[in-house]
Amino acid sequence: MVHARFIRIEEQWNVIYLPERPSGFAVFLLGDNAMVVEEDTSDWEQHPERHVFLQNLLSRGYTVVASSLYNRHWGSIKAYQLLKQLYHLVLKQEILNKKIHLFAEGTGALLAIQWINEYSDRTRSCYFVNPCFSLNEFYQQEQENKLYFKRFLKELEQSYHKSKKEIDSKWIDSITPEIVTKQIPPLSIHCHMLEKRYPLSKHSRPFQQKLATQEVFVNLRIHGNDKSFYKAAQSVFPFYKKYEKYL
Repeated sequence: MVHARFIRIEEQWNVIYLPERPSGFAVFLLGDNAMVVEEDTSDWEQHPERHVFLQNLLSRGYTVVASSLYNRHWGSIKAYQLLKQLYHLVLKQEILNKKIHLFAEGTGALLAIQWINEYSDRTRSCYFVNPCFSLNEFYQQEQENKLYFKRFLKELEQSYHKSKKEIDSKWIDSITPEIVTKQIPPLSIHCHMLEKRYPLSKHSRPFQQKLATQEVFVNLRIHGNDKSFYKAAQSVFPFYKKYEKYL
């Protein structure tokens, strides 16, 4: 049985999953678009592999926090503001180390980068799974399929409160976050070599290479086996543990 506390902030449901034996460390799950949290459950519980992942985090003593983040958020400012509110609320309610682990999947990476830029001193580590690092690459990619592109534009309009006329490549570039802080926490990327939405060559590899020019070396794990979420996520356990020696 999963022990959970559900909280509503600005019409958005959020959840704190509580371990039986707390270690004092928290993991914030920054999901891809449409990773839903409802008033009494979430996709992290309902999806079989994600449920196993959640249980594994809890069994290791992690307090796990998740949110709907306005559903199809695309890294929006309002989603990021909600993440900040949630962090402060959780730290008030629970006895936790203020330095948190991040787990960012897909577009959750856009929020993770904003968080790292502002709160690198409160970030223990960040683990990415098939991340979206470049909105512009995705924008160019979606233009090739009119049906998907139309939906993407509509989602951006809603997330950023912009009209379709204002959305172009230049604007997309302006809202795509990049790491600017000099204090970069440990980062690890796990990407499937056949990932199609956010291809390795367009997202993870350029991100890794750009940081390498600043002498920041990011662990990039590429796998080509089945596209199991749990296989992509399980390396997170030793990774997190490695950065818990110092409080």
